[in-house]
Amino acid sequence: MKLALYGGSFDPPHAGHVAVVTEALRVLPIDRLVIVPAWRNPFKPSITASASARYRWLEEIFSPYEKVNVSDFEIAQGRSVYTIETVKHYAQQYGKPYLIIGADNLEKLPSWHAFDELNTMVHWVVATREKTPIPENMIRLTTRVSISSTDFRSSFIPLGLEPDIENKIITYYKEHL
Repeated sequence: MKLALYGGSFDPPHAGHVAVVTEALRVLPIDRLVIVPAWRNPFKPSITASASARYRWLEEIFSPYEKVNVSDFEIAQGRSVYTIETVKHYAQQYGKPYLIIGADNLEKLPSWHAFDELNTMVHWVVATREKTPIPENMIRLTTRVSISSTDFRSSFIPLGLEPDIENKIITYYKEHL
């Protein structure tokens, strides 16, 4: 079984995340795409939405996608989990996965924990963002949705999701920010 992993804070999830998943399912030769929300990103000092809320939202958003699962692997650890730990967990069962990241991560990628080892363990897949160049040795996912979780948290711009889930998320953030 060929697997793709897509991790992140998803604080909150939005149409850009959906576009990445949709494009990955279209482009990559995979049987399953696993979304792995972080308990807390090791590079971020805090998170706004609880891990359980972000997990529930992702489950709801991606429930119609037959090849997509949302994993609680990192959340269940109750701590920040390095990507290499998640990759090793899944590689034991599925072999070398595709690892989907956003282009905004490229600059810091060499500073990721155990990057040299991680680099040998995955097929890199990079979702475009703005005009960030994608290295030739990485698979490019072209998405045209320009929204970020940071933008949403600062101004409550629309998330581009189904109205029911979007309203739940907006209400949550208005109560917790």
